[in-house]
Amino acid sequence: MSLHPKTCPEVPASTAAVARAAFPRGNPYLRLRDALGTVFSDAQFAPLFPSRGQPAETPWRLALVTVLQFAENLSDRRAAEAVRGRIDWKYLLGLELADPGFDASVLSEFRTRLVTGGAEALLLDTLLALCREHKLLVARGRQRTDSTHVLGAVRALNRLGCAIETLRAALNALAAAAPEWLRTHVDPAWVERYAKSADEVHIPRGEAARRAYAEQIGRDGHALLAAIMAPDAPVWLREVPAVTLLRHVWVQTFCLGPAEADAGGGVSAPGSDSLRVGWRTSAEGFPPALLRIASPYDPDMHVAQKRATTWIGYKVHVTETCDEERPHLVTHVETTPAPIVDRDALQQVHGSLAAKDLLPGSHLVDAGYVDAEHLVASARDYGVTLIGPTPKDQQWQARTPGAFTLQDFRLDWDRQVATCPAGHPSQSWTVNPRQGRMVMRARFSRRDCQVCALKPRCTRSARRLLTLRPREEHAALGAARIRETQEAYAAQYRLRAGIEGTLSQAVRTMHLRRARYIGLAKVHLQHLLTAAALNLVRVAAWLAGNPFARTRQSAFVRLMAHPA
Repeated sequence: MSLHPKTCPEVPASTAAVARAAFPRGNPYLRLRDALGTVFSDAQFAPLFPSRGQPAETPWRLALVTVLQFAENLSDRRAAEAVRGRIDWKYLLGLELADPGFDASVLSEFRTRLVTGGAEALLLDTLLALCREHKLLVARGRQRTDSTHVLGAVRALNRLGCAIETLRAALNALAAAAPEWLRTHVDPAWVERYAKSADEVHIPRGEAARRAYAEQIGRDGHALLAAIMAPDAPVWLREVPAVTLLRHVWVQTFCLGPAEADAGGGVSAPGSDSLRVGWRTSAEGFPPALLRIASPYDPDMHVAQKRATTWIGYKVHVTETCDEERPHLVTHVETTPAPIVDRDALQQVHGSLAAKDLLPGSHLVDAGYVDAEHLVASARDYGVTLIGPTPKDQQWQARTPGAFTLQDFRLDWDRQVATCPAGHPSQSWTVNPRQGRMVMRARFSRRDCQVCALKPRCTRSARRLLTLRPREEHAALGAARIRETQEAYAAQYRLRAGIEGTLSQAVRTMHLRRARYIGLAKVHLQHLLTAAALNLVRVAAWLAGNPFARTRQSAFVRLMAHPA
């Protein structure tokens, strides 16, 4: 389909007259059209379409319909029906009342163009730029961020089920790509063994029988991989995505070892009689969650756990403004693999906001985003004050009244000497890497500590050892901990709770926690469109003069707050 950009038309007079008569008290979509115009333009989407071919459906309308369907949680078919039958949609889209709309498949094609063209964020960024023009959004205000889990669109599988389905997927892919080669290189018994999905396969009971069955699956997959890697096999077979996935799953699920003398015919693969394919256990070790494939139908899904919640899928980080004099708009969403911890996503969030010139002055986050390194980096690299609960001192001294904590020691960073409360200087000061970060270790003399009268309040070891962060991080962490003790901090940080309401709105009305699509790129597109839909709904409410909703309270709390 080709695109020849055209100017966006005005709302037809007949459509406007009917819409005004149908909604005499106004309508959110009518207000949006009157205040923001068409929001998008054809020229923005020109790079996604060729210059020749059948004319495409007007892309600015498709973009607006895509945002609307997320705002109302509609399927493609129901969204296309709304374009044909709803007056408020026709007004917003500038369509004649008799306009027949378009086929629902056009919306799926449009989303695919956004992903393949690297324009996933175009719709949200355009809406944010329009809000800035209308003074609804400014940089360097207050913003807040939180994350939530997202369930993958495909069903989770256990390790054996994942192995069976991965081998089935590889066989089906090769049957389509190289049917003649596959027919001559597989065991005819595989037809019965892998004709059904893992749900329908009868898996033997008992640990020994299940392990034998699993190792049979492992031998079959290893035999197929050995045939693909053979010198006489077509080289391009190794590049088939399903084959690449099969190799990864077999590494994480099975292990090769010497064949047992009494294995009884357990041959691993042609040409490798000295090897045995065994079921991988904790003794051999498993790959980390970020590398472990949970399903062959969505390799980007991973297993993760956060407190009491365990899921297989993704994680989304939502950032929104929280200034009282303007609507609360989502400025950025970051979709990551599920095992990525919150603090590892913070730099990407700040970098993306900087690219949009939408960095906050103060950024309210929960404890998962805060550490000494990010307190320094946020202020140094982006001029952002990170506000959130700091990591607690887990040493026993911090939990014991009267004991000496790190704050009781004098640190001379230039001379690299620490002085204890008794006045003894440290014996050594060394720099050591720990988990990719630099830390300093200040050790005191064993001779000084053993005879010190303050030792019971200082250390339970033979001598005191201090573990220090770099100088800037140490100072930033200390200042943040002092700030947390002040009354102004509690009032300021209380605003962070509003992000929970945003996540709740996105979950209840737009199903944020369930992936609609397969693959990280498309799931990220879903989250970007959800953010754009949230902003559209909130701008419409702001234009209507609706105040911010208050936090709901139970009947008991309301009663006790206003006693008779």
